[in-house]
Amino acid sequence: MAKTRITLGLPYHPRTRALIDGEIAIDGYELEITHDPSAGERHYRFAQGEWDIGEYSAATFLRTREKGFRFLALPIFFERGPRQRNIYHCEGKLNHPSELKGKKIGCFRYGATAVVWARGFLLDEYGLKTTDMNWYVSGREVYIGRELPVKVERLDPPPPFGHEKPHLAKLLSQGDIHAALVAGDSGYPGLFGGGVLPKAMGEFPGVKPLFDDAEEIIRWVREKRIYPIIHLIAMKEEAIEKYSDLPAKLLEAFREAKKLATKYLTAEQIAGQEREKAAIGEDPYAYMMGETEKRTILALARYQVEQGLIKESPPLESLFVREAFI
Repeated sequence: MAKTRITLGLPYHPRTRALIDGEIAIDGYELEITHDPSAGERHYRFAQGEWDIGEYSAATFLRTREKGFRFLALPIFFERGPRQRNIYHCEGKLNHPSELKGKKIGCFRYGATAVVWARGFLLDEYGLKTTDMNWYVSGREVYIGRELPVKVERLDPPPPFGHEKPHLAKLLSQGDIHAALVAGDSGYPGLFGGGVLPKAMGEFPGVKPLFDDAEEIIRWVREKRIYPIIHLIAMKEEAIEKYSDLPAKLLEAFREAKKLATKYLTAEQIAGQEREKAAIGEDPYAYMMGETEKRTILALARYQVEQGLIKESPPLESLFVREAFI
């Protein structure tokens, strides 16, 4: 009997390698996996309906769901981590985050999940509302879908997906913007530092993270009892309706692939992930809908309401496949 062909857009990541390389199969299904594009391009193409299943921006998922796109999420929370280290400033030009009120802030996409989390942090910790600042965007949006409550200045034409950071770093160094909210360094580098982001942004004089105290970042995670979700796995409702056994089989396959990820990791990366688990007190990549995940999704929705990206927070049950709650 012929297998059913299913298309996926996934990153070539240690937690997906076993699926992409064919080491793990899904009974009854033939997987056609695309993994080449950058994350932004991959999310854009999934939003356009190119694949049955795809890694997807968590914030964009909430927006497209509200607008009637027929996607549901699996409790596979792929990229996670705090976004304080993604907020950059130019050394000597900013004494305190409160000084950002009334200033121009750059970001690579207004609606990017990393940017939504960073703005939410500034709101909760420093009382900075989205409408308190002026916004400049250097890249192409994946999907917005609403009239924004702020005026957004945009680079035209925008660079290709994945090439938005240098322009922001240059503007920040020159003093043309007062902070930049960018993507990168999920997981343990988001907690402890390191990673590739400081080098990428630091090619221009004085450009540094505004927040880089690991103890304070870990304190924030523990106090809020959330662990930001950046990317998740979503699938078309049409595929769920046609293949009712697929969500459960996908969950099992992704969990198995995650178990095999260590053979694609360096000793340093394995140690970093163990430090991450120890710092937050649980495995953030267990691919389950725990209490931390529920609080995190609700926080992301609350931030998007404040930022004018969605109208209201949706019920969690309306967002995920039923297997997420079993």
